[in-house]
Amino acid sequence: MKIKLLFGFLFFCSLTFTQVVPQTWLSGAVNRKLTSKLTAAASLDLRFYDFSAPGTIFPQLTLSYKIIDGVKISADYRMLFKENRFSNYVFDNRLNFNLELKAKFKHVDPGFRFRYQSTFGTLQLPGNYSAEFDQAIRLKPSLTFHINKKSNYTPAISGEWFYSMANKDLGKRFNKYRLAIGTSYNLKGPRTLEVKYIFGHSINLPKNETEHILSLTYSYDWEKLSKEEKAKRAKERAKKKLKKHPELETEE
Repeated sequence: MKIKLLFGFLFFCSLTFTQVVPQTWLSGAVNRKLTSKLTAAASLDLRFYDFSAPGTIFPQLTLSYKIIDGVKISADYRMLFKENRFSNYVFDNRLNFNLELKAKFKHVDPGFRFRYQSTFGTLQLPGNYSAEFDQAIRLKPSLTFHINKKSNYTPAISGEWFYSMANKDLGKRFNKYRLAIGTSYNLKGPRTLEVKYIFGHSINLPKNETEHILSLTYSYDWEKLSKEEKAKRAKERAKKKLKKHPELETEE
């Protein structure tokens, strides 16, 4: 009991000497399977800081390719619109290259993502390094849990560590981590809603910052249907329409 109180006290003290930033992230994504192995996605991410107007806006395009089961590579192009101290948005670009590994078991799926990101544009100013807006390596292990086959909920936990590749005094080191817990919920149709709480904290820097983030993500899987599937669904819609409006049915 005394050990728990000690760790709690140290954790509280660490927060009192950092800048705490409450955030809300709202995201929407559309996924389209082009082939059995190639998938494209478009998304929009709005990030609100201190409950004000969006501080950052991220439109993004993604292409991912499944090499084998459990191994996937992907590339993201992200446009960054970040609000500066004059309440104007500064534009930047970022490229992400990802390697994702995932294993499947009965009740839990462990995963790991390796990301290399590179940013180019106006946000890279001298002495203004940020793990979000500069060259970095990001390591993200995760665990996804399966409650049962009938459940629409899929809980998950993850951690992420940011390594700065900047060749400067505060570069070549891990400078931030994030811990997340949440769940995804399968909505009616090919739709998913994900809710997460994310705790973030900067490390090995003169000025540390702590993040408390509520993240909401809505995604839609745009299906590529065969002619047979399209015809089948058209017949089902016609049957439902006739059931509601039998007067539309004509005599043969």
